[in-house]
Amino acid sequence: MTKSKKIISIISIIFSISILCFAEGEAKPEEKKEKSPLTIKIDQLEYNDYPNLKAYAVIKNKKGENVTSLAPTLFSFRVDNAVVPVKAKIIPFSMANEPVDYSIMISNNGIMEGEPLDFQKNAIMKFVETMNENDTLSIYSINEEGGVIAEELKKNAFDSQLVNQIEITEAQPRLYDSINNIIKKIKQRPSQRKVMIILSDGRDQNSRFSKNELLDTLSSIGIPVYSIGITVLSSATLSNLDEMSQITNGTYYYSRRLKDIPDNIKLISDSIKQGYILNLKVKKVKADDLSHILELRVDELESEGKGTKAFIALKQPFPKWLKIFLIILGIVLIIAVIILFILYRIIKRRNMGITKRRCKICGNIMKDNWESCPFCKYLPDIKSKKKRS
Repeated sequence: MTKSKKIISIISIIFSISILCFAEGEAKPEEKKEKSPLTIKIDQLEYNDYPNLKAYAVIKNKKGENVTSLAPTLFSFRVDNAVVPVKAKIIPFSMANEPVDYSIMISNNGIMEGEPLDFQKNAIMKFVETMNENDTLSIYSINEEGGVIAEELKKNAFDSQLVNQIEITEAQPRLYDSINNIIKKIKQRPSQRKVMIILSDGRDQNSRFSKNELLDTLSSIGIPVYSIGITVLSSATLSNLDEMSQITNGTYYYSRRLKDIPDNIKLISDSIKQGYILNLKVKKVKADDLSHILELRVDELESEGKGTKAFIALKQPFPKWLKIFLIILGIVLIIAVIILFILYRIIKRRNMGITKRRCKICGNIMKDNWESCPFCKYLPDIKSKKKRS
């Protein structure tokens, strides 16, 4: 074989190998890029006007940062893991200007003396700065029953002296009893968006309510609990706070250092203000007074996630639209009856020959065929009375 033929054969082999490699690369399907996870929490869900629901959702990426400005088309919904028609209006919370009813519970028992209590006070001061004008703040202490420091204060009415005057108490930190009593106060307030924030080391001493009883109560009221763990003696009881937050779809923040407490409470404020309001109307799910699961999914180009929250499909004793319709119908019928009665009286008088003719002397109505007034003739008292008047 000549040298030129060898070269040609080598080139052809290389060319064939390259063709095969290219074909293999083309045939190989493109690997699907894995999306990063989103943490979605529906921390509050109002269902008293079912099938209309109002939900508040907080969405975070894998770094724990709030995800804002998501397009409404990226949201989808399921009920009991089934796709059902849901009419949705999604608004970023920052654009809704909706007031929030905040309730903060702080720990001022003996072991919090000094820096632990001081940093809690600083946290409240920092939190007030982040409030909107229409927001309200209530402050309670964790003691035997849950002490009231201030209730339903707006930002412009807040006096820092209220916080500065908080002192250490010798009362036992009955955490579960205090939370139960404060919940009763929060439930009575008419505000719609409610958030409970607890600053504590998670210790409970001799509460009448057990932890399980408290968790049952928290799971039923629908108010999110955001908690900040403070380590003073031990971190063993901090899991109590974590459980409260998890069962209410709130968030637990651990303060590695005492100076982290004000920063953590600001993170809570940011989560609320950078969340979403979901106004939903569920269709084809019967109002049966039973519990159902609402599932929210967000699927965007590079990330996805889902969150769930239970609600009760309440049977409305009387549909709202039907109430309005019946009220309007009743008013129309009353007006119609009055008009018909007036027309009936007019027709009856005409049939009797009674028109608008009146006696010039006594002023009484006369028939057209009367030549003289019988009232003046037979009832002279009426005639004289008219004259006197």
